[in-house]
Amino acid sequence: MTISGRFVFPTKIISGTVTVRNGKIEKLSKGFIDNPDFDFRNQYILPGLIEVHGHLREPGFSNKEDIPHGTRAALAGGFTTIIDMPNTNPPTVTRQLLNQKINKIYKKRAYCDYSFFFGVSKNSLGELEKVAKNKVVGVKLFMAGHETTPTTIPDDKTLDKIFKVLNKRKMLVAIHAEDQNLINDLNEKFKATGRIDAKLWSEIRPKKVVVKAVKRALHLAKKYKNLRVYLLHLSTPEEFKIIADAKKKKMNIFGELVGYQLMFNINDYKKYGNKIKVAPALRTPKDQKAMWNLFRANKVDVVCSEHTPHEWETKNQKDMWKAQAGTPGIQETLPALITEFTKRFGKKNIEKCLMLLSNYCSQNPAEIFGFQQKGSIEVGKDADLVVLNLKDKWKVRKKDLFSKCGWSSYEGMELIGQPQATFLRGSLVYGQGRVVGFPQGEMLRLK
Repeated sequence: MTISGRFVFPTKIISGTVTVRNGKIEKLSKGFIDNPDFDFRNQYILPGLIEVHGHLREPGFSNKEDIPHGTRAALAGGFTTIIDMPNTNPPTVTRQLLNQKINKIYKKRAYCDYSFFFGVSKNSLGELEKVAKNKVVGVKLFMAGHETTPTTIPDDKTLDKIFKVLNKRKMLVAIHAEDQNLINDLNEKFKATGRIDAKLWSEIRPKKVVVKAVKRALHLAKKYKNLRVYLLHLSTPEEFKIIADAKKKKMNIFGELVGYQLMFNINDYKKYGNKIKVAPALRTPKDQKAMWNLFRANKVDVVCSEHTPHEWETKNQKDMWKAQAGTPGIQETLPALITEFTKRFGKKNIEKCLMLLSNYCSQNPAEIFGFQQKGSIEVGKDADLVVLNLKDKWKVRKKDLFSKCGWSSYEGMELIGQPQATFLRGSLVYGQGRVVGFPQGEMLRLK
């Protein structure tokens, strides 16, 4: 099979043709051929995106999302691989629960490829010594919690125990870094005011909550030479500065930026209310501008959607204290970022945006999490490809969404860059607004 188009790499764009055989890229040649099987010579083609932070909610929260709906939404958004998060019900903190996901929940139900984070709680520390390393990309821990995170590890003593084990096993730790004690103090203070407005969320989880937590985590981690640290959903330029300084000191550390932090800020609460209540909280327009500049300067490691769906009833309310934290977005994030980038930096720079996305959403995640067959358009790699429609605008409407939750903070926006076609290991699995065929997703095991 042959596919022609404008293939996007982190540092270049090549007009050419790929030949696919047995799901792999067999050949990449410059220039177009006559009568390819798929002719996208006027479109840009990215490597399949990797959603490193996917909350697909099974088991326990299938009213919010499930594997078939969430993975179909992934394909429609250009994501061909998802890393599943462990804060389900019950949380995935034992080998038995992990195997249940692998053997029953995901098997033959996923439309894209997938892998898993393992969870940890104070009562399950012994599981970290025994979980099979090839079944998980790493261990996720919460330094602070919210409505769907009962496994919080707020104290340094337990954090250090976890870091010690993962250092010995040479495993990655992914950290939700917020300071629980600060949050508790601020919650008590603001509950006394009687306020329930959505903007309050960013006031009870301000910058100091995340900055303090990141500093605490890195202070503990710096003595462990084999520990790889992945900081989830950073929300401030200060956190990225801390990471940059740690990298200079040769720490093995990575920082993640989420699409909604680039698309929404605290001024948007007035319009969107609790639909954009997310954790960590949204920041100021000034902070948002600084993070866009980091994005443009290639100073971010990974960009993802952090797809976090909730049923509409838990979000469509005025009381901030009752609304759950998180917003869906795996289908909308790619075109939303392309659209906003061109608004901020001009359409003439759109190819720069696409090359950055190829790096942030494909190549870097594949390298960080050990997906050797994914992440780039190269001979021998899986033929995971996403074809972009940069000509036509897509108005986000509920009826076009695949997520089971059925709503979007992006609803009503007019976006460019909607995926026109998505290929998974050489098979067309999404095209012209429809998912094609049966679930073909496979579990990615690390070597």
